[in-house]
Amino acid sequence: MIKRTGEVVLSMIGLVLALFMQVAMTIVSFNFLAKTKTESGYEIFAGRYEQAIHDAGVSLNDAPSASSIVDALHGFSIFFIVALVAVILFSILGIIFIVGNKKPVLAGFLFLLAGIVVILATFLVGFVPALLFLIAAIMCWARKPKRDAFSNF
Repeated sequence: MIKRTGEVVLSMIGLVLALFMQVAMTIVSFNFLAKTKTESGYEIFAGRYEQAIHDAGVSLNDAPSASSIVDALHGFSIFFIVALVAVILFSILGIIFIVGNKKPVLAGFLFLLAGIVVILATFLVGFVPALLFLIAAIMCWARKPKRDAFSNF
């Protein structure tokens, strides 16, 4: 039996880093939505947004409206929660399947899916946890148990 300590450690570190990044992005997006839900909060945001657009030298007709930015961020906040649940599910199932060398190929695919979700959900900021998941996936696929010459007898 081959020990899979490296894969477990890499996936656990990747899980902790991914959770940290995704929870932070979710908190920021929900905090923004809570602030812009009130009329005064939305007016402050819209005023600062239009001022930033004006300072950048862009026409207000060329830039998206403040309400479309708020609506898009509402959709992203729901996406952040779904991605967070998916990463937790994929990585924990991968760890369960790799412990005891039960199904290393399936665990590798689950780690790869977790890495893809992390890199997409954090808008390329979470490349470190995604890289850790990718390395764990490759280790799952590449490391094979040694065959004993007398195991066939």
